[in-house]
Amino acid sequence: MFLLDSPLIGGLRFVLDKVAKVADAEMDDEARLREILLDCQMQLEAGEMTDAEYADLERDVLKHLSEVRRRRSGEAEGESTAGYKVTGAEVDVQLSDDDEPH
Repeated sequence: MFLLDSPLIGGLRFVLDKVAKVADAEMDDEARLREILLDCQMQLEAGEMTDAEYADLERDVLKHLSEVRRRRSGEAEGESTAGYKVTGAEVDVQLSDDDEPH
């Protein structure tokens, strides 16, 4: 029973992990977020959405878009996601007789 359950659970975990990664990637897609805003703006203009509903949704989508951009710029700069910040560095330089400081 254990031998059958272990691969089944492992396979299910693998599939669910992939689904979660795809969902996260789609939610972090800037083009998709802009598409959502455009769709909601069209609904607002068609009278299918109130101004208050649109304002709430626009605020949430723009906040998420800002977070995505901040996270991407942090990744591009090599920023640690653990919340660490470099406040200083210590450097030790040793020159040989052939090297001249520039």
